[in-house]
Amino acid sequence: MPNALDEQVLLGSLDPHAQQPFGPDSVLRRVVAEPVTTLVVQRALVMEVAHPKVAAGVDDHSGFRAHPISRAWVTADAALRLVFGDAEIARGAARQIYRTHDRINGRLSENAGEWSAGASYTAHDASLLTWVWATLVDSAQVAYTRWVRSFSDEEADVFYAEALAFARFLGIARDLLPADRGAFAEYTEDMLAGPVLASTETSRRLAAQVLWYRHWSVPPPLVQVQRAIALATLDERLVERLGLARALDSVDARLGGFVDRELRRWYRHLPRTRIALPGIYLMLRRPTLLLGELRRGELRRGELRREVQTGES
Repeated sequence: MPNALDEQVLLGSLDPHAQQPFGPDSVLRRVVAEPVTTLVVQRALVMEVAHPKVAAGVDDHSGFRAHPISRAWVTADAALRLVFGDAEIARGAARQIYRTHDRINGRLSENAGEWSAGASYTAHDASLLTWVWATLVDSAQVAYTRWVRSFSDEEADVFYAEALAFARFLGIARDLLPADRGAFAEYTEDMLAGPVLASTETSRRLAAQVLWYRHWSVPPPLVQVQRAIALATLDERLVERLGLARALDSVDARLGGFVDRELRRWYRHLPRTRIALPGIYLMLRRPTLLLGELRRGELRRGELRREVQTGES
């Protein structure tokens, strides 16, 4: 029998009638479509696992250490469907994420900030969903404004409004979300300055595993470039508290500075066709998505028939 939560937490809850938050002129879609945003994946992951309850869920349930390619593929596929798919495709991706989260629950194995060892966690905890959402918003914004171009005030407002709509689409309650850009900055500052992040050995161990990841299927130069970028762009307080500053060597520091300078100088001059990749992927992916929906519908109809037959007997 699954553990009950030790304390009442607000759980995320999908709204089946929620509108798809992005239109054809979406600023957020334009930001995420830039291939350069993939360079901050490690940065976002380190920020996520810095939260002790997120780290516990990853440590207890994630298969990223043994199956990095399949885990990365599933995550990237769901993200592309959420952001670039139409309403039904995006809702399907959100339902898939919630089904995955159904099995991610457990208890902390160590004291963590305000929580004692043994405190329960669940991936449906809306406060954890809010932090994960915030790390993605912050990282995407850093990548775009650092290497593509700065936002105008209007674009920054639209970007954040769309990020809020995306969070609501994912089932995060409005009251948990920072209302505007100023409130978002205050929220991230409070999290970075507060006692919760990087408060466990599990967080520190996972952050190091993300940045110095080793697996035969993942090219070491790719890991090193993303590590150098992450360490160059993460908040220095978080780097220090996670124990990463002591592990940072001169090679990573020089590489991070070099890649950062060259991206600032050259990236924006690449052909604009670079942002077409997500749309092409979704076009190729659509037939398999439709087949999957048909298959799930057949399974569900079969379950309903069995329920009816059982009731009649």
